[in-house]
Amino acid sequence: MEVGGEKVAAGDHRDEWKGRGRGDAGRPFAEESPGHFRAGLPSPTTISYIVSLCALWGGNMVAMKVGLQGVPPLSAAGFRFLLASVSVLLFALVRRVRLTVDRGLWPHFLALGALFVAQHSVFFLGLNLTSASRSAVFLFTQPVFTVLLAHFLVPGERLTPARAGGILISLVGLLLVFGERLAGGSRTTLFGDTLVTASAVAWALQSVYMKRLVARVNPFVLTLSQMVVALPWFFLGNLLFEPRLVNRLDSRIVLAFLYQGCIIAGLTFVAWTALMRRHQIGQLSAFIFLTPIFGVFLSWLLLGEAITLPLFAGLVLVTAGIAVVNRPA
Repeated sequence: MEVGGEKVAAGDHRDEWKGRGRGDAGRPFAEESPGHFRAGLPSPTTISYIVSLCALWGGNMVAMKVGLQGVPPLSAAGFRFLLASVSVLLFALVRRVRLTVDRGLWPHFLALGALFVAQHSVFFLGLNLTSASRSAVFLFTQPVFTVLLAHFLVPGERLTPARAGGILISLVGLLLVFGERLAGGSRTTLFGDTLVTASAVAWALQSVYMKRLVARVNPFVLTLSQMVVALPWFFLGNLLFEPRLVNRLDSRIVLAFLYQGCIIAGLTFVAWTALMRRHQIGQLSAFIFLTPIFGVFLSWLLLGEAITLPLFAGLVLVTAGIAVVNRPA
């Protein structure tokens, strides 16, 4: 059959989930043969999936900030990924995915789980000290660190002048959008910004590590395993360092956790991991710059916040940067 302008072999549906089929460019969860990458821009169908994921992630920062109004940071991370683990497991069961694990990979899963705990713990602590908009800027510097690390750690992921230039163009666009909101800030806010930036570095390390593993591991297994490893540590941290498990709950806080847990940390993480199997991480990371811009658009749509000229200029630069990064070599 033909999807997104490319011919794809029609194989056994279950084999795709086990990583034995060739996959389908039009479906984010299907897998392809390890080491196979697209040349140039991903297909239009794949781009639509990536942009949809970024749009969903755009509202995530606000949801996490709302969640922190009723739940301490480490406990919030624990509840988020408990919901995510249940969602991934149920989705895997519905799709009849075999969640078998090679015992030899468990050391990697433990290392990924440690990175997972560090990244999300530091992020939630930082988010609790700074604003959602500032967090969006500093967290989504992740593509810069990702392409730098991938150059040294992932075969075939060279930091070409075009890729470096495209990432910088997108970063300038992001800073243009949030320039006014970055001005000033107390010591507490600046410390929160520093923690969020450290979280971006940890996220980049985690992404590069996952890229090295995803050719050998089903995306469901790779996503679920690190959450299962990390979960006890979030709740242990809450027991040791936070006064209580939950401060208060209301409908807004519950909905915020359902959104950030079931949808974002659950289903979209699996989709992103599956995309990493088929595309270079440098290509995919460039699209992440769209996420905070979607957050601003959603703030306009849902909260009535003003749309400014820098937003449109920043969007143009981010889009241009993505195009440069994905340009055929």
